[in-house]
Amino acid sequence: MSLPAGQKSADLFKRMKGFELLGTKEHPSDFSLIRAEYINTRIRLLALLFSVLTPLWIPVDFLILPDGTFLSMMLARICLSVSLLALWFRTSFTHSLRRARQRLIILMVIPSIFHLATQMILGDYLKDESLASYTFLPFLIIAIHCVFPLTLKEGALLAFLTIFALSVDEMIHGRFLTLQSLNTLWLLGVIMGIAVWAQLSQLHMQLKLFEKATTDSLTGLLNRRSFMHQAETELNRSERYARPLSIALLDLDHFKNVNDTHGHQAGDQVLIHFSGLLKEELRSTDLIGRFGGEEFIIVLPETPVHEAEKVLERILDNCRNQAVRYDGGVVNYTASAGLGELVSDIRSSLHAVDIALYQAKEQGRDRLQRVPEQNQPEMNTYNKL
Repeated sequence: MSLPAGQKSADLFKRMKGFELLGTKEHPSDFSLIRAEYINTRIRLLALLFSVLTPLWIPVDFLILPDGTFLSMMLARICLSVSLLALWFRTSFTHSLRRARQRLIILMVIPSIFHLATQMILGDYLKDESLASYTFLPFLIIAIHCVFPLTLKEGALLAFLTIFALSVDEMIHGRFLTLQSLNTLWLLGVIMGIAVWAQLSQLHMQLKLFEKATTDSLTGLLNRRSFMHQAETELNRSERYARPLSIALLDLDHFKNVNDTHGHQAGDQVLIHFSGLLKEELRSTDLIGRFGGEEFIIVLPETPVHEAEKVLERILDNCRNQAVRYDGGVVNYTASAGLGELVSDIRSSLHAVDIALYQAKEQGRDRLQRVPEQNQPEMNTYNKL
């Protein structure tokens, strides 16, 4: 199942059933951008932190390292610090998950290379207990994995690359399958397992927070704030590629009477039923939002108004022909709609369809009213062609 760019509703989150922790295929595009920015921020923070801390250990190297190794170690530390500083400095104003993954791999590879250089510089000196601290870097690198919200696939791949990079020295010297090496790998694997669990926990928490922040809890549709943000994105895409874009505002007729006569439980069931109807009748690429109370709003990308009108008429027909069952009985309902083309900017287009909706109400409800062309906001690129 491929998640559409537009509809990030709560029912879709529920259907994921944990697959959102396995990979990114089910993730909303907005969430991926937010996570990419989050990962990039932490990468920069860690890169800056260790670029500063690494050279501060040089005086300790001078005091405890054997003769002939200090200068090489100092050079290795300076190279590590400069590399991390470059990773901190080199950033982009446009975040993408792919770029965030690349930078995360670099963050893990750079200290792994430093660890390899350390093993080669110190060699047999590492058997000295006073230099035991120089063997702890792999565990620190793996512990850093815990601070990133990653999927199981991302975490497993990063774990493999990290452990492989940390094992290069063992492979070069033919110690990869020795008892001591296997013990070290086992310990690294255990710590890495804990790190992956921490990654999944962070990702799960962020997904839940994103769901609550972007969807309406009753209907599972986009809330007003999230809808307006995504509608702006669709408008920009429409103008860029000269594609038509329709917008409609729908309102349930006499909804207050439903609540007063049948109770709020019945009213909630009507809202849920109408939300499900919109999801069934509209495409996965269409935006659907609860605009407030009994008002709903939809945006249909690459759909001229005359085509959108057919879709809206079908929705209104289904409303009047379907009854909603609840604990106390059955309730019928209808809806009215205002329809127009989304052009120029969202707010002016929304104002136009709101007026059309008001006219539909004035004309008797249970009907669709299009925005007259002379009242349509300033035309976009598609109309000018």
